[in-house]
Amino acid sequence: MIAIAWAALIFWPVVSIIFYRKLNLPVAFCTTLIAGYLLLPTQIGLDLPVLPRLDKFTIPSLCALALTIAALNRRDCTYPVLPGWIPRDPVTLGLFVMLAFGVIGTVLTNNDTLVYGWRVIPGLRPYDALSIFLGLAVMLIPLFLGRKLLASQEGQRVLLLALAISAVVYTFPALWEVRMSPQLHTQLYGFFPQSFAQHIRNGGFRPLVFLNHGLSLSIFLTFAVIAAAGLFRATTGQTRMRWAMATGWLFLVLFMTKSLGAFMIATLLLPVALLLRSRTQLLVASCIAGIVLTYPILRTTELIPIDRVMSFAESVSEARAASLNTRIENEENLLAKARERPVFGWGSWGRNRIFDETGRDISITDGSWIIEIGTGGWFRYIPIFGLLCWPLIGLFIAKRDRIDPICGILALIMAAKLIDFIPNFGMVPVVWLMAGSLLGRLEMKAADLHAGAADASPEPPDDRGIAYARGPAPAGTEPPARPVRYARSFPDPANRRSADAAEPASAPEPRTGPRYARNKPLARR
Repeated sequence: MIAIAWAALIFWPVVSIIFYRKLNLPVAFCTTLIAGYLLLPTQIGLDLPVLPRLDKFTIPSLCALALTIAALNRRDCTYPVLPGWIPRDPVTLGLFVMLAFGVIGTVLTNNDTLVYGWRVIPGLRPYDALSIFLGLAVMLIPLFLGRKLLASQEGQRVLLLALAISAVVYTFPALWEVRMSPQLHTQLYGFFPQSFAQHIRNGGFRPLVFLNHGLSLSIFLTFAVIAAAGLFRATTGQTRMRWAMATGWLFLVLFMTKSLGAFMIATLLLPVALLLRSRTQLLVASCIAGIVLTYPILRTTELIPIDRVMSFAESVSEARAASLNTRIENEENLLAKARERPVFGWGSWGRNRIFDETGRDISITDGSWIIEIGTGGWFRYIPIFGLLCWPLIGLFIAKRDRIDPICGILALIMAAKLIDFIPNFGMVPVVWLMAGSLLGRLEMKAADLHAGAADASPEPPDDRGIAYARGPAPAGTEPPARPVRYARSFPDPANRRSADAAEPASAPEPRTGPRYARNKPLARR
């Protein structure tokens, strides 16, 4: 039956072409990535020299890139997109430069051979630098496409709809596995992608359907719960009631997946999505982004209350407390090794892991943060997590931009995944898709303001005009580059006499009606 798994990967480009022919551009793009992530087999792929592995993560991204370029080059394509393929935000460009410099530095500082008992790990070569660059480029394809296609409010609404609707459909096979055990991947594709013992919880089962782990399914349902709550607030009438029911249903299914971490994240952020304004939601998301971006420093300086977290886990379940304790101990050991090469890290091929004297691998790498900082040091951790965190922080500090409710909800979903990065791994295309959409929104706001300033006319409109910092613009000249907008337009005093002379003043019409019943003329003294 494993032939079905390979057939699904091989024919996914054909399925993607159908999406792009039948659906409009943003819907087809979101469907290609999200459906590929939810339906294609995991833990299987084609390994090619130099090139990144072709699997359920890279194949949908490459298909979306090729089909989007083809769609934008068509003459009848009228969908508005951001200009260019490379982000123009200066902070983002600086992160890209830092990431590229970090790859080169990692390869140059890790050309030594590591020997642990019988295990020999070779040093990195220039060949590995090319492979790392290609892997990063493919991983960031959803970021570039999301920034270009989903920057507007309508594009972000499409993304929220895709997350919520796909999760509602996905709850039915998930509930089947809760009752019957996680067997759908085995029954369809012929193999189970993970340890079955990890999916037995509290006398029942933790579902995974076609994802690589039950934790991935739980955090995806967390995305959907927040997205449905945001759509509930953004709609009215009968549609609003449907999204309220969808929010409750998704939250119930999330509880039944028996993943405490994802359920706690949803419980923490769902009231924020339902009760707070968009600006406050963005404040919460940016604070979470700042904590995650500096998490290795906070962990090193012991500012994270690990003891309290352990006490809470023990109060919930001894088994969960033991699992958490194992993770913390492994992170401490891996962090100690990362401190030996903090700038550029240890490189790939498992060089960042810990081995005993016999060469046996004794490390467990779960959190994305410890993997990134151990592999590439600060020159990889800051750019990777900076690309995920900076859109949230940048949107918040840009006070001149007004954030709509859809953007605030998407920022909360991104913050939920940033919290999940601490204990778990999950650099999947859906995450980079959301980061790209938020990055495009940040860039689109700045572009709109710049265009508004450049296109400002010296003649104010009837009900709202522009006054300039150095007085009105002379006739026949270009307006200043930085206009100051006011709520009302002000007449030019220089032209007042000429206007009065050209047209005689007429007596104002008398005002009558209930509103003016008490307006009496004042006696002249």
